[in-house]
Amino acid sequence: MSAMACLLAGIGAGLSIAMPFGPTSMMCVERTLADGMRAGMATGLGVATVHLSYSTLALLGGMTLMSKPEHASLMTFAAGLLLLYFAARLWRRELVAATPNGVPASFARAYCGAVCFGFINPVTPALCAASLTAFASQIAAPGGLLPIGVFAGSLAWWLTLSIGISRLRQRLNLGTLALANRGAGILLAILGLSMLATSFAGLAQIVS
Repeated sequence: MSAMACLLAGIGAGLSIAMPFGPTSMMCVERTLADGMRAGMATGLGVATVHLSYSTLALLGGMTLMSKPEHASLMTFAAGLLLLYFAARLWRRELVAATPNGVPASFARAYCGAVCFGFINPVTPALCAASLTAFASQIAAPGGLLPIGVFAGSLAWWLTLSIGISRLRQRLNLGTLALANRGAGILLAILGLSMLATSFAGLAQIVS
């Protein structure tokens, strides 16, 4: 029963980590809109891998080190720059809909990009720490199945999101899809600028 409790607690934590809509969600939406469901799933798998890694480290006692305030500003700055890069790349796209002669999106590239962004996104360790603390406190002895549950819950959400966005994408014409693509780019840019502003404020406090 304790093993099942660990797994269920991990699934609940994984869902609570993945479901808040933020930069990672926008990246998954952007990849799905631009390159299709396959790329969206690869992105979701990458993010779920990061959640698995953080939850494993948390179980081993390393979450405190990763979420120290003095590291948060630099991580926020790096994440903000990466979001602006994604936004600029998305804005420059001229074709969004898949074509018969188009080159399919690389699963490995989408996966690796999501892993890199997940590790430098400062929101991720904070959400992991808060969610794992909340759900792990409901069971007597958190064990090895907790991170596996986090991975399963997180992946379930990202697959649901990418499939849902892909179904919507298939019903849009090129003009509407291009507008949706530009809108996603604008939202990514706003999020990136917001993260840069937050990082500057944090660095100013450290310096002072």
